[in-house]
Amino acid sequence: MASTVSICNLALGHLGADKIDALSEASSEARACNRFYGQTLDALLAAGPPWRFARHATVLAEVTGTAAGAGSLGRWAHAYALPVDLMRVRALRLPDGPLSDDGAYPYELSGDRLHADISPAVLHYIRRIDDPSKFTPLFVEALSWHLAARLAMPLTRDAGQRQAAFQMALQTQAAASAADANDEPADVGFVSDYERVRGA
Repeated sequence: MASTVSICNLALGHLGADKIDALSEASSEARACNRFYGQTLDALLAAGPPWRFARHATVLAEVTGTAAGAGSLGRWAHAYALPVDLMRVRALRLPDGPLSDDGAYPYELSGDRLHADISPAVLHYIRRIDDPSKFTPLFVEALSWHLAARLAMPLTRDAGQRQAAFQMALQTQAAASAADANDEPADVGFVSDYERVRGA
C-alpha cells in the first residue's frame, strides 16, 4: 500500500538519491520532497485525465444575499459555494439528470463561487485526494516520476536527468490514463450479438 514517504522514495530512487525514513527528517531529500510533493500531486490531479479514484459529486450549497455575487453581467440566477477539495470541474447537472453530455448545464466560475441557472445543482468534479492508499498503482508510478522530474534539479543539478525523468513521467501518465479509461463500466445501452439473436 502506497504512502507519501514510499512515493517520495520511489521518486528519489528514480534519481539515484538516498531514501528517506520520514518527511520530518532534516535531510535535503526530505526537505525537497516536502517542498514539491503536494504541488506535484495537485498538478497531476488537476491537469491529468479524470482519474476514477478522484471523481466525486455533491449537491452544491446555494449562497444568497450580497455574498452571492452575480457572475458576469449578472446573468445567472443562482450562486453556489465551491467545495473546498475542488481540483477541476467535470460537469454541472440536475440531481436526477442524465449523465450524458446532454445532461450538463452551463456555469461560470468566479472566485470561490459557481454561478448557474439551475437549482438544485449537482457538481461532478475531481477532488483533492490526500490519502495515497486510494491511488492506483499506475497513478503512483506516474506521480513518482513527475515528482522525480521536480526533484532532479534541486538534488542532482542535472538537467539531462530532469528531462529523462519528465519523459518517463509523460509515458507513465499515459499508461495510467489508458488503464483508468479501460476500467470504465461498459455502456449500459450496449446489446451484444448474442443477446440480439436471442431476442429475435
